[in-house]
Amino acid sequence: MYLLCGFAILIIVQGALRKWVFPGLSTPLYIAKDLVLLGGFGLFFDQYGFRLASAAKRTYLPVLWGGLAIIVCVQAFNLRVPSPAVGLLGVRNYLLYSVLLVMVPMALQYVHRPRRLVTVTGVFVVVPVLLLGFYQYTMPVDHWINQYVAVGAPVAKVEGDPRITGTFSYIGGMGTFLVFALALGTAVFVAGIQRGDRWYQVLGPPLLALALIVAPMNGSRSVVFGLFLALPFVLYRAFQKGRRTSLVLGICVLLLVGGYVGTQTRWATQGWRAFVERVETAGDQDTRVEAMLWDPVEKVHILLGYGAGSTHPGATALSSEGRVYPDGVEYEEELGRVIVELGLIGGIVFFILKLWVLWMTWSAMQRAQNSWEDILCMTAFIVAALHLIVEKIVFNHIGGSIYWLCVGAALWVWCRRDKRSTETDSARVASRGAA
Repeated sequence: MYLLCGFAILIIVQGALRKWVFPGLSTPLYIAKDLVLLGGFGLFFDQYGFRLASAAKRTYLPVLWGGLAIIVCVQAFNLRVPSPAVGLLGVRNYLLYSVLLVMVPMALQYVHRPRRLVTVTGVFVVVPVLLLGFYQYTMPVDHWINQYVAVGAPVAKVEGDPRITGTFSYIGGMGTFLVFALALGTAVFVAGIQRGDRWYQVLGPPLLALALIVAPMNGSRSVVFGLFLALPFVLYRAFQKGRRTSLVLGICVLLLVGGYVGTQTRWATQGWRAFVERVETAGDQDTRVEAMLWDPVEKVHILLGYGAGSTHPGATALSSEGRVYPDGVEYEEELGRVIVELGLIGGIVFFILKLWVLWMTWSAMQRAQNSWEDILCMTAFIVAALHLIVEKIVFNHIGGSIYWLCVGAALWVWCRRDKRSTETDSARVASRGAA
């Protein structure tokens, strides 16, 4: 449990350490979180073994997850992979963080004060990073706080304002964290109203409001638009569970207060104005969505793939032959890159696995029976929905870490409620037989 917490903390702070505190130790700090996770997994395996909960074993999860693991390991030895280090990098990208599916459910069994954990995560983790991002946005682009890990890399900007990175190495890491912040704020707010929990009703609105203010400052369109695509599904599940009047009133109050603050205060709207400007002027505005949909289709002709790790930026440095894949094989979206690396079958298995995870988080939302479970499942569903196609879990180590942490928590709820449901059904059958 403590090593898992240490891993989560390193996910948040390692970028800050690499670019501001110990720039000379960038590589050791980059792999430190992986070493902590491997150490935690070693202790976990020694004590519990490596197995999913019984409820999960009865699903397609072991087949899909195991199938992906086999394909990745085979592709690590693809003849096109010029170096064992490249193949090992590919195995790490696809599989390392997925072990959280087993570790997180076990760790959550020892959480006896969930309200404290939610509060600490929101107030002492999410809020400081968001405030730092807001401060970055108010600083000039060439200010030291807006630098990236790569020395001399030009800071991206919109209309002269920096695209913020927070405590992370680059824009993509902060974007993934903002997805989590928006998801957590939404979940705490909705769960507080749905369950009549006063503390979450107090904590949720400011947490969500701050995330909404800071999110557009990152400049990532998928972060903002993705939330509003997933939100109707979360609200639909919430309305199914009752307290519809309270939920509607709470949303209306939040919209009224948020609308007033958002239109009457400059500090709350400057990020949104820059975001709108980026949406209107981005060079790929007309092709972005099309690329997300068609990039995987255009890779269908790649049946065998070029090997796990072949499209990672570090592959060129680890390969004496330079670029691993030939000219003409371009990529951008994650599913397209997966097909390039693992081939068509690997891409299909990978996408179906993410579909199953999304369904599981959706089902877990329905099974949740208290505010703690609601928060875990709603957060996981929003994160899983945005990572289905848009965000990356293989080629963004921050995205992969947060994704598997969240869906591991939802799997705990899903298995927990499935076990109770099975026990109840068995008891009913036994009572009928006795009668």
